[in-house]
Amino acid sequence: MYSAVQALPGSTNVPSPGPTLRVMHHLGWWPFFLGMVLAAPVLQLRGEVEGPLVLATPGLLVEGRGAVLRGDKGHTLSLLAPGIRVRGLTVVGAGPGDDFFEPDAAIYLRGCRGCLLEGIRVEGAPTAVRMEDSPRAVVRGLRAKGLGESPGVLVYGSPGVRVEGSHLLGYMDAVYVEYSPDMVIRDNLLEGNGRYGFHVMFSWGVRVEGNQSLRNGIGNAVMHGAENRVVGNLLAGQGSPVGYGLLVQDERGTRVEANRFQENTLGLVLMDAQGVEVKGNRFQENGTALRITRERGGNSAWVEGNAFQGNLYDLLVDDPEAEAKVVGNRYDRASGLPVPHLPTGSFALLLARQPELSLFALSPGVLLWEAAEAQVPGLRLVALADPKAEPLARETRPHGGWLFLGLLGGVLWWRWRA
Repeated sequence: MYSAVQALPGSTNVPSPGPTLRVMHHLGWWPFFLGMVLAAPVLQLRGEVEGPLVLATPGLLVEGRGAVLRGDKGHTLSLLAPGIRVRGLTVVGAGPGDDFFEPDAAIYLRGCRGCLLEGIRVEGAPTAVRMEDSPRAVVRGLRAKGLGESPGVLVYGSPGVRVEGSHLLGYMDAVYVEYSPDMVIRDNLLEGNGRYGFHVMFSWGVRVEGNQSLRNGIGNAVMHGAENRVVGNLLAGQGSPVGYGLLVQDERGTRVEANRFQENTLGLVLMDAQGVEVKGNRFQENGTALRITRERGGNSAWVEGNAFQGNLYDLLVDDPEAEAKVVGNRYDRASGLPVPHLPTGSFALLLARQPELSLFALSPGVLLWEAAEAQVPGLRLVALADPKAEPLARETRPHGGWLFLGLLGGVLWWRWRA
């Protein structure tokens, strides 16, 4: 009899296998011989399997084929060796621990370099996948619904990890990352999470590409890192009073390119971000499309080739020392004349400093004021003017009323906080 499962009953960080573990497949001598020949031991799971289950055989292939692994203590499945692959498994439940940084997980990876999770489904666990010190691990095709308090996929100290083609909803953050350079978050659907779709911290060289992050409680964030890339994503429906499509905070040399920001209270927020490139994005029907603000540091940005359409405000700046180069963008408010276009007005600049004035954002007086500024170039402010602005056709549908409600909610929140 050959077993590809190595249990670690004395482990202090990972729960020991439960007494009712059942693997519904007898391997026998022929699979042992075949595994020796192919150097790829195989564990076949069938039917209902009781966890927790701990695997520590390098290169092990676990075939779920519709099997269900259940657990209610600690991590339900722990992978503790390089090169383990798990496919087609459904994991139901885990321990009750929902601490954001150290939650109980359906699947826990530690020291699992190059491991693969593919076609996994997770139900009823605080966190779907938690990994530490597992470089180049891959999570592909994960389907998971959370319990609201913990991340869906939690990645810590694991360079080169990939999270691809997955659907995560109902978590605090769908994907939360710390100290994991060169990570790839690609082609995922992240929706209906309590705080963020993707949340990248203290990392560099991360690529966030082709995701749909929709209707999350706050939005998405890339923070305290450098040279990260956010490219080709749909960031939409973050309509809470403090919601934004993307926050780029305390970043250096990060690029935000070819994304679509739609129907967010704030589209893109740059805070204390240096050398950020904002190029080829589409800002559509947001409350404020692009906001540049400062908490402790300064801002410098290159804003080029973007399209601004149907936003209540295209640009707000409340950092008087911001070094923002705005050039060659398209605006539905641009006149089409060969004159510089300022994608903000004096009221918008005032609003950035006094948020309570958003109560008057759609009042007849302010609309008349802004219309006058748009028609008389002499009344326009010259700071942040786009010297190569191009006109963009206006959308026929009106601004959504929820944008104003979002601004009003933001004022109430701001007043309550103060």
